[in-house]
Formats: sequence, C-alpha cells, structure tokens
Amino acid sequence: MTLLARVMAPVLKDLYAGAKGQVAQALNRLTTTAGAKKLVSTLVKMEKVKTIWSAEDEVSLKKFYYPSKLSIDDEAQIIDSVDVLPEGNLVIEGIVGQGKSIFMRHLACSLLQGTEVTQIPFLLELRNISARRTLYESIYNFLKNVGISGGEETFSYLAGSGKIVLILDGFDEIPTECVSDTIIEIDALQNLYSELKIIVSSRPQSDIQNLVGFKILSLVPLTPTDYDPFVKKLIPQTAKRVDVVDALNACPDNIRGIISTPLMLTLVIVVYQTEKEIPLSLSEFFDKLFGVVFTKHDKLKAGFNRQHHSGLAERRLRQLFDAFCFMVVQFGGGRSLKRQQFNKAFDAALRLAKSCQCEVEDFRKDIIKVACLLIEEGLDLTTFLHKSILDYHAAAFVKELHDKQANSFYLAAMKDYRKWQHVLAFLKVIDEARYARDYYLEATASLYQDLVAALDSPDDKEFTTYLLSFAPQAEAGIHEDSLLSWGTARTQNNELGEEISGTILHCVIDVINDARAHRLKEMLDSPTTRYDATTSTAYIPFKTILEILGVDEFRLNLRGVEHAAYINIEKYKNVVANESDQEVMLEDLLSSPVEDVPNRRRKAPKRKP
Repeated sequence: MTLLARVMAPVLKDLYAGAKGQVAQALNRLTTTAGAKKLVSTLVKMEKVKTIWSAEDEVSLKKFYYPSKLSIDDEAQIIDSVDVLPEGNLVIEGIVGQGKSIFMRHLACSLLQGTEVTQIPFLLELRNISARRTLYESIYNFLKNVGISGGEETFSYLAGSGKIVLILDGFDEIPTECVSDTIIEIDALQNLYSELKIIVSSRPQSDIQNLVGFKILSLVPLTPTDYDPFVKKLIPQTAKRVDVVDALNACPDNIRGIISTPLMLTLVIVVYQTEKEIPLSLSEFFDKLFGVVFTKHDKLKAGFNRQHHSGLAERRLRQLFDAFCFMVVQFGGGRSLKRQQFNKAFDAALRLAKSCQCEVEDFRKDIIKVACLLIEEGLDLTTFLHKSILDYHAAAFVKELHDKQANSFYLAAMKDYRKWQHVLAFLKVIDEARYARDYYLEATASLYQDLVAALDSPDDKEFTTYLLSFAPQAEAGIHEDSLLSWGTARTQNNELGEEISGTILHCVIDVINDARAHRLKEMLDSPTTRYDATTSTAYIPFKTILEILGVDEFRLNLRGVEHAAYINIEKYKNVVANESDQEVMLEDLLSSPVEDVPNRRRKAPKRKP
C-alpha cells in the first residue's frame, strides 16, 4: 500500500496543482500522507473478491484471474490494461457468468500497476443504483468514501482533467425503473466531459448498447483450448487437473456448448469433483448442482456425512430454497438482502413449502456456510454469489407449479414485468410451453397489433399519438445543448413493451443530439417549453420534439422491433401447437384398447401341457 501511495503521488500532485478555490481545498488532503493512504486503502480493496471457489474468504484477483479476451476488429485479444483498449467510451458486453465484473475489476486494478499511475479508476457497481440513489449520487458517494469532499464541483474538475477513468459495472443489474434516468446521466457525462473515458459492462441487448457514442466490445467465449490453463488457476495439482480436463474434453456437445463462460466452467468443475462425472444434459446439470454445492466438501472425505443445520433432506432443502428465491423476487429484493428482507422472504417461503419447516438461522447457515450460494457482507447484508442463482431458482419454483397455479403466476407477471423479467428469461427455456401459451402470446397480442397498425398508418399525426401513448407526460431536460433527463414513461408489462419504450427513448436521444442548431432553437423557443432558472435547464415536451423534429427516425427503428416481435410470435405459436399435438396423441394412446396401441407387447399364449 505504501508503494502504491508513492507511485500515485505525481498524478495526485498534478490534480492539486491544477485545481482552484473549493476544489483545491477538497484535493489538498490528497497531498498529505493520511489523505493518500485513505485513497489507496479504498482502491486496493478492488483486488479482493469472493468467488464460488473460495466463497468464505476474500482472495486476490491475481491468484485466480484467467485473462479475458475481447473481440476487437474481429480478432480475439487479451486485454492487460485500459491502455490497450480502443479510444473512446466502451460497453463491455457478455452473457451471464462470462466474467464481466471480474474483468472490470481487472481493468481498474491495471490502472494501478507499474512504476507510475497516470489515471485513477472510479469503479462503481451499478446494482447499487436505486430510486433514491442516482448515478451522480453514487459517484459523489465514491468520492466521499475515498476521502475527497466537494461532490459535484470536485467531480466536474476531475472528469474534465483526463486523469480518471469511470468504470461502471453491471448495467443490466440496475432496477428497471431507474434504467432510463441512468442512460440519460451516462449520455450527459460523455457530452459534458470529452476527456473522461467511460467503460460500462452489461449483458447483451441492454439499453446501454443503443447509446450513441459508445463502442460495443464483446467478451470472447471460452473454448476447449482454455480448459487446461483455466483449470490450472483453480487446481494446481497436475494429476487432478489432467483428470478434470480429460473429462471436460470428453463431455457431450450439449454440455460443452454451455461451458463457454468462467462461471459455468467453474460450476462444471465443482460438479465433476464431487460426482466424478459431467451430467449429460443441461437440466440434469442444474439439478445436480444444488446437491453438489451442499456436499462438495463431504464427498471428498471418506466416511464423512455433514449434517445440514436445517435438518432437512436435500430435496426438501431445494424446495425451500426455490420458494425462498421466488419470494425474494416477489418482495422486490435483489442480489443483496438485509437481514430483515432475508427473514421476510424465508417466512413467506415456509408458507409455500409447508413440508420444509426449519428455523431461519439454520436455513441461513446451510445456504451461506455450507452451500456458499450466498455470502455475508458485513453484519446485516447477505449477497447471492451471482444473480443468476436467484433468478434460476425462482424460475425453478414456478416450473414445479401445477398448470392452474403457473397460469396465475404468468397472469401476475404480465402486470409486473419489471419485477419478473429475469425470472421469465429462465422460464422461457425451462418452462417453454407454458411460457409461450400463458405468458408471451397473451401479453404481446394486442400490443403487437397496435404497433403494426401505427406503423402501417401513413398519417404522421396518428403515429405521433401512438408514440405519445408511451410517454404522455415526458419532457426532455436540455442543458447547454445536452440531454440531461427524460420524464417518466408509461410502465410496460412485457418485453415487447419495454423494447418499444427503450427504442423511443434512444430515438429521442439521437434526434436531439443530431438536431441542427435552428431546430434546437425552435424547440427551446417554443411556448410549451419551460425553464428552470436555478439549473439553467429547459424542459421540452415529447410532443413538441415530435412536431419539430418529425417521426421518421421513430418509424425506422420501430420497424425493426416489429419484425423481431413477429418472428418471436410465430416461434411460440409453433411451440404451443406442438404441445397441443403431443397432448392429443397421448390422450388417444391412453384411451385406446391395448390391442390398438402400436408396438405394445402382448402377453404370450399359455403353452399346452
């Protein structure tokens, strides 16, 4: 830590030398030994993480990090530092478990390596954004935590200095109701501070990928050539490593297809070390995983059988955990839970799984201490090791419901899509027929028809009315020709509605950013535009934007949404039709006499004496 403080001294000195007034006072503390140590002690924590391989203790990133590759100009490149990344602002895109968060920490830590630090990483986890904590407030809180006062004024100076890199991890974990505002804030940051490099990580097809000014770079999936060097990071013993790698290379294609991310490869290794085999199907893999994480230590110890604290058998414990995850989502919880939230979800889960009674503290110990599916972060907070664990097990609970109960869930999900969207993404795979019949086709039918009718109408006024129905009270907040805010849009209850709303928002950003000066002036001078003198911000109604800038951009982009929706609708109609055919066939088989059923083995005639 002392060495890092020494190599950071030049950049801190430069920042202080260029500051004035209150900003200089705020940065003066960094020139002192105590101030520099406070900053350094916070930054070095970025290197310590908990993983599924070592969930009880924090370990150094250096000990287990396997170099991620990015696809740059159609070529897979290992990224050792921020310096070798393309210029400009970036979105690092990767699927669930592809190591986005670890890679972002690696980028942040890379800025602190070498003999001299020239840029300071500001690493923020976007899952902490809420209706009460915006991105800007999260940044100011970061400054406070590293011992820098001054809030907005200080950050404005730092962002314009070119000496910080803003690293925003987990855009896809932002609460849905906060996504639009966060996009506007990120767009404002890139417009206001051209010297500030912004790097955001997200799952594919998130709204951030549509933001103009950001280049999208995809993490490259792992291949069989990565197995041996990756496993070596986790299992240094040669004999054990060779055994695992041989099993990975020999596994079926359908399982090999999912071993493309660090998380899945690690989980497969965990399963193999306990079971001594790799499951033959994806569903079997997930079924075994839960049991493995509860017994992974025990099966490696001859004659030892760990007693679950809850006293529940594995199957009952799994049922309770599924119900617990379902109730966490139902109550609006996320990846991190305070003790009160944990207990509330547990009490409700007991009512759903009445045959799985136990005490909350015993259940907590089983999930945290034995299975390591959640980890403790302080005295009052527990966090799922990965959010996909929460979403998958909530979906697994729904999958086991009877048809009538599942139908009730899907009807409820239509009314609160934002709450259930990640669970629905799993149900789309593991409960495809009921998802198609009870949810997707029902939820999107009228919305799709309205979209087609609006796009087919040659009347721009009718199309404008359609657009306004998604954001009737929305206003664009403009400050110094930059879009800073976007008023609340209508809540959508399915993925098609969210796709339409998101497309409209990005079109608003594009048409305002591309507007010619006289068009922008026309909007600002409109009698419908209101001004906030305290912030020098103009608020332009959505209707005014459409009237002055036109609807052509909106038509063009929504045509793409309509085409994608049509493909999905036809796909799910086929799924439902196939299920119906199977049900009819089964009914015919069960209702037919034995002699009419093909291939049915008949009793052999008795032999004559």
